[in-house]
Amino acid sequence: MTDLQEDRYAGLSGLVLTNPELELGHGVVLRQTYAHLFAPFMMAFTPAVGKQPHPGPWKAARGGLAQEITAELFIPASTTERLGTTNAVAQAVVFALRLGVNPATSLAVFSNRPFTPEDQSSDDGAWVMLVDVEPRRFSLAVDYGVPNEAAARWVADRWPTALKFTKESAEFALAADALNVGQYVHRSALTIVSLWASLEALFSPSTSELKFRVSSLIAAYLEPPGERRQARAMAISKLYDKRSSAAHGKPNHETSHVLDSFNLVREVLTKMLDQRHIPSKSELERLLYGASIE
Repeated sequence: MTDLQEDRYAGLSGLVLTNPELELGHGVVLRQTYAHLFAPFMMAFTPAVGKQPHPGPWKAARGGLAQEITAELFIPASTTERLGTTNAVAQAVVFALRLGVNPATSLAVFSNRPFTPEDQSSDDGAWVMLVDVEPRRFSLAVDYGVPNEAAARWVADRWPTALKFTKESAEFALAADALNVGQYVHRSALTIVSLWASLEALFSPSTSELKFRVSSLIAAYLEPPGERRQARAMAISKLYDKRSSAAHGKPNHETSHVLDSFNLVREVLTKMLDQRHIPSKSELERLLYGASIE
């Protein structure tokens, strides 16, 4: 998708609004809407000639793709002029929504018109482009995943930081991708490996004693010195064993281990956004011995 200094609209699924609209800062607005995106499968039996449609007969096949678009993200051209592409801005907002509101939120489509019958049925160049319509293989959701004013303020305060971090830190971007894409991977072993690969990128100053270093440094980052930190390090170390088994082709993890890995990455990235800081490896080493990086 090429930005041509026009307003854009992103259709979101998995997110139900109780407010008609919520301001998310920098001109970005989240609004109620409804559209049913569907793509039935069809088969043709004669090769197409050039760029012409395949000639008939056509046969409908069972199955297809569908998404319920329940929220509309308005991204004005002025925002993309200052902060980046429409896709980058939309992905940063959706990432913040996944962290702070509901991890089931997905970015289904982009359009140059609002998702209303009047705007989409006009003949003045309205278009819709698919983004993410894959079924989720590991469904993350929360009971409280309905945006309200407090949640909107949290998202509005943090999505610009998420956008900045994904541009400036390859490690943060990898962790965000692992969190976003992990729900759509068919094999849970691949999911758990990718989640832990992102944690290793953020927390491993070297490849030696990897299990101990990663477990200890994550615990030091998330917990103050004391017994809670020690217990957290031990729990993370046991979870790391599941990653190692999956990485070496002998997975022995359960669904709860995948969920715990998701939640650990989520907790780490949320704290980084809250503090507006990605700790360096030297800062993490100091934390391990009780020093402060604030």
